[in-house]
Amino acid sequence: MKRIQMISKYMGVLLLGSMLVAGCSKDKGDYNYINSTVAFPGTTYDYLKSKKGMFDSLLFVIDRLKLTDTLRNNNVTLFAVTNQSFQQVVDKLNTTRKLRGKAPVYLKDMAEESLDSMICRYVIRGSYTADSLTQTDGKMLKAVRYAYPMNGKLATANASGYKGGGPAVIKYFFTKKSNFVKDWVLATADAINIRTSNGIVHVLETTHPFGFGEYTKPKAEPYDKSTFRPAGYNGPFILPSVVGETVLIEAEDYDLGGEGIAYHDDLTKNGGNYRPAEYVDIDVAFGSLGQMYTDAAGTYTASYSLGWTVAGEWTVYSVNVPVEGDYKITSRLGNGNASTPLKFHIEFDYKDVTGSLTFPNNKGWWVWQLVESPVFHLKAGNHVMRFFHETKDIQVNNFVIKRVN
Repeated sequence: MKRIQMISKYMGVLLLGSMLVAGCSKDKGDYNYINSTVAFPGTTYDYLKSKKGMFDSLLFVIDRLKLTDTLRNNNVTLFAVTNQSFQQVVDKLNTTRKLRGKAPVYLKDMAEESLDSMICRYVIRGSYTADSLTQTDGKMLKAVRYAYPMNGKLATANASGYKGGGPAVIKYFFTKKSNFVKDWVLATADAINIRTSNGIVHVLETTHPFGFGEYTKPKAEPYDKSTFRPAGYNGPFILPSVVGETVLIEAEDYDLGGEGIAYHDDLTKNGGNYRPAEYVDIDVAFGSLGQMYTDAAGTYTASYSLGWTVAGEWTVYSVNVPVEGDYKITSRLGNGNASTPLKFHIEFDYKDVTGSLTFPNNKGWWVWQLVESPVFHLKAGNHVMRFFHETKDIQVNNFVIKRVN
């Protein structure tokens, strides 16, 4: 695998200046509640290009992810992210990397799947001016990619010493696919109603962090094209709430987020199956996909597996625990290398819960052996499970997680 460094390069920054009140009018010292529409003689993409030094980073991401035609030809509403939004993310990330003795990272190095999962939150299907977002609970909006649910609501800022006396703004929420508003993350668009030939642009405040502050977290959407997950569901893996029940997690359905977030891999790319745009070494499928097998840990289907592994590599899986309880994990692993024993451990929330587990059997890469963990305790809620390779050459098929108490 090749190392993909994580996040973004500063592409040049200028102050927004008068643009930030483009959609508001001022009357007698206080802003009135008028949402005038500013017309731009060109496409949404052309608008971004016309603002030199303001949207360079956003344009770089749009071009890299092949969204250029979408912003030129499709009817969309763009919540535009400024250079400052990218820059604060870069500064914070590289500060933490420096403390850990790691080199800085830049936008050009970031994994495409990680950028893709973040940028889709800002490009919405259809045209929505501020006045179309007046519902009390806001309006649910769908992103052009994956129909990701977002929410927009017209509001006013505070000014002249009283609440709601300022300019019209849009409260724009990253919903995290939650029905509970308390889980949503807010951004504010303070330059609104810029009409282009193919849609509407609202400019987010410069203090908004690109990615809604989740640029260093794995995405609890293991793989939106998964062959092995329920159709239409791409949330965290839900662990059993009933004693004796199990759930199976395919090793190749690790989270989205890219190198250093959802996985870590070495500098050599191998495999390239199933998720070819990423750098985790995924081997060819064993058997025929869909063919069923049974062993002491239960029934499972023929699938892909992770191979060519080296010490220090890892993959992350977001899980949800409905009810606090005790669990154990049985891993289906292969080993065709004579250098045994092989070792690994499993973490929850980056804390080792299994201790070092030994896998001594040298029977073949796709001859699955069962390695059972000790029992460990999990509290209710969302957690991050990480499979960590202590030695090289473990072929990883899947994990069976069982509730035991």
